[in-house]
Amino acid sequence: MYSALRHLVYTAACATLLLSLGCDQFDPTGVQNPNVTTDAFLRSPDAARTWVRGTERAYLQAINAVMDNVEIASDNYFNNYTTQNKVFDIPRFDNQDLDVRSTFTAIARLRESATYGLDKVIVSDTVNRVRNEADLLFYRAMGSIFAGENFTAMPAVALGPLVDGPGHLRLAIADLRRARSLYADAALRNACTAALARAHYRLGERSSAVTEATALLAAAPAFLRTAVFDGVSGPGNSFQALISTANNNYQVLPRMELLDPKYPNRAAQAQSPLSVLKAEESHLILAESALATSNLSEAKSRLLQLLTLVQQRPTELVDTRNQRRGRNGGLVLYPDSSDYRVAFRPGSEFRAGLILYRLNAPVRVPTISGTTVTADRINAIATDNDGYYVLYLMRQEIFLAEGRRMSDLGMRFPAPLAEAQSNSNVGGSDNALTAVIPSFLPGETGMDAFVMNTSARTVEIRHDLNAILVANRTSPLIMPFKN
Repeated sequence: MYSALRHLVYTAACATLLLSLGCDQFDPTGVQNPNVTTDAFLRSPDAARTWVRGTERAYLQAINAVMDNVEIASDNYFNNYTTQNKVFDIPRFDNQDLDVRSTFTAIARLRESATYGLDKVIVSDTVNRVRNEADLLFYRAMGSIFAGENFTAMPAVALGPLVDGPGHLRLAIADLRRARSLYADAALRNACTAALARAHYRLGERSSAVTEATALLAAAPAFLRTAVFDGVSGPGNSFQALISTANNNYQVLPRMELLDPKYPNRAAQAQSPLSVLKAEESHLILAESALATSNLSEAKSRLLQLLTLVQQRPTELVDTRNQRRGRNGGLVLYPDSSDYRVAFRPGSEFRAGLILYRLNAPVRVPTISGTTVTADRINAIATDNDGYYVLYLMRQEIFLAEGRRMSDLGMRFPAPLAEAQSNSNVGGSDNALTAVIPSFLPGETGMDAFVMNTSARTVEIRHDLNAILVANRTSPLIMPFKN
């Protein structure tokens, strides 16, 4: 499965031709086309830049695969229609699941493409070599981060032994440090710094994460790195379609309804960019570091600075009148009027202002970061546990629809069984073929469950996962900064 990219493409093409023409009409050994050989490509003008563009495409495809699957595997979204995976919401991650396999393959393909470019292509094409090398290192590092955050393990080389999540994060750190040393552009160096903070954070390396987060905020206080999609040539932003079309296939958890859709449909073939790295994460890292040492005043100060940044991010009037919140054939009806009040868990107060009325006019939504947390709520924090609760609530809301929540909840997809079947370095009983789902998380779609009372105009969320995270924060699966 994790075989060379060029081999996969060649094999697929040959198989298609054989099926369409028949064995007696097609003899691949007699075909000679000097325009498509590896040697011819490597000798072509600006081959390395061309390969970088192809790797960027693999990067966008990997982001799509991660987004479409990890968001429904968390409490962020529920798959309310007939498309996409129907068991991740439970949550259930089977090593034979095709979506587990396709996500694994997309990430592996990204890393493989970048590695081939580094090992073969830039060696033959020295034009702009430094920039091309840096770009390929960055894309491979992001593939390693996607692997480390979302899978139990994945090979680092084709058909090689499995490398666990922490191992992939360390590979990402090595690539990012090298890329940062090569980039001349400040914004590109800042992207490496932001990604380094993210990788060190997930490893629980507090000192290093704090160093990188501090450096990023000093260099670029409002830093943002997005993935830019193409609605004409592709790939498009697949998650945009899942949350913005009339069927509105993915339904956001009601307490975050006012933050959706982060990626609106603006015009035919227009694709919203997707935030991949941003300064908000550095504030969150510094706040969590302060809480890890019980420095409550510093944590509150940092969260207030974070809130200021979030409030400075753009919002947009978006026409969502075609989205009926489950009323176009959805499995579950969701609140669709601003007179609904929402309780974050059973027995808590019902809060107004969290549901937007969308049927008469466009509504204003954040397109980079948003949160329901206010300055008064941050100032009211009186204990470490309450600080962690507010921080993880903000982390969830700020990273909504960015593929980050599943790893925050401590869940990991298994390595697919197909890898064991095709890779002699992976045994069929390898522990990595088993998913990681913390026992403290509710099952049977409980993460997405709520009770809506249409007469009382109330919505009660059945499980407050941020409270559950705080109650279990000593678990090695979550909250990486330990005291």
